[in-house]
Amino acid sequence: MDQNKMKDIVELEHVMRSFIRDFRKGLNEMLGEDFTSSEFSFLRAISENQNQNVSSLASTLGVSNSHATSVMDRLAEKNLITRTRSEKDRRVVVFTLTDEGEEVFNSLDQKREAYMKQRFDSLSQDEIKELLRIFKKL
Repeated sequence: MDQNKMKDIVELEHVMRSFIRDFRKGLNEMLGEDFTSSEFSFLRAISENQNQNVSSLASTLGVSNSHATSVMDRLAEKNLITRTRSEKDRRVVVFTLTDEGEEVFNSLDQKREAYMKQRFDSLSQDEIKELLRIFKKL
């Protein structure tokens, strides 16, 4: 690999780290002190597909079962989800959003959408598609 290409890759690394750090900071500020990005991700996953168990949620979100269990415990303590034994297999516990959980998720999702619109406002749709194409290639 030539030196110029390597220099550009190092710069890309720095730019990506900075973007990810700023992006996460903005999302965390949007969520406020009451919710973590993990909790929001789990609320989204449950909202999109009710009655999932810990293993399926962990797999969907690319986290360990123990992390998923920890997040689900916090969401249950906040009365945002319910745990129910599966009728097919009593050993399996499935999760659904409570009415309050649905309201909280919808509110946070609207805030997230506004943040995304603001964050990516400077890019055209073609530029966003190009970023998608490049990242999928990597």
